[in-house]
Amino acid sequence: MPIYPCTVVVPNVRPSPVIVHVPHAATGIPEGLRHRFLLDDAELQREIVRVTDWRVDHLFAWALDYGATLMVNTHSRLVFDPERFRENDPAEDVGQGVVYTRTTDGRPLAHVTPEDRAARIENLYDPYHEMLTVLVERELERFGMAFILDCHSFPTVPVPTETATSSVRPDLCIGTDAFHTPPRLAEALEQAAEAEGLVVHRDSPFAGTLVPMEYYHKDRRVRSVMIEVRRGLYCDEETGERTEGFGQMRATLERVVGWAVGAAVQER
Repeated sequence: MPIYPCTVVVPNVRPSPVIVHVPHAATGIPEGLRHRFLLDDAELQREIVRVTDWRVDHLFAWALDYGATLMVNTHSRLVFDPERFRENDPAEDVGQGVVYTRTTDGRPLAHVTPEDRAARIENLYDPYHEMLTVLVERELERFGMAFILDCHSFPTVPVPTETATSSVRPDLCIGTDAFHTPPRLAEALEQAAEAEGLVVHRDSPFAGTLVPMEYYHKDRRVRSVMIEVRRGLYCDEETGERTEGFGQMRATLERVVGWAVGAAVQER
């Protein structure tokens, strides 16, 4: 039986077809891989702070009360990034594809041989996506649809390796896919967020949303939308520690996303 590099939490209430996916909130680096990184402990910790979607799993944990299943990566994205394509991802150009080799400021991060990369894909990336696919299949069987909430955060100041470098950053970014994101859902999310006083951009500074490759642009029953929250609204961006704004942001997200997703699910 494979060991999956993620935690799956099932709801205590009647289940819904919603899967809350949190790929970048973890900070763990297996001891056996630490020697591959070229940074000293302080430098590595700084890089972890910069790339981690701090506490996003806690920001969206309320979804369990709505019947959603929560899937959280247990490894830092510096180990492997499940949101990248296995091959030829555009982020490979800056050393941040499936397996990162460069830091957020372009310095060498890790020594990764082709064999190392292949092993991480086989042992981490592929089992991770296998689990996500299993969860989607389960919801399709139970409900005739599956709904992925792809949950992230982003820094107030762009890091150098970002392609979107505008200094104008929203409070909330809604990422969509023309095939898998119902237009009415994206509109409902925007309207609900704006009603809360949030500045909202669609597909900026980040675009798209995750769908397992087995269903990607093939099956419209699999719906997906990405929610990105600006970190400065709820945590100290220098340490990742939550601020006094955390509770308020969590409650705001529950009002914004809980209502909008609930409405979309009813369309099934």
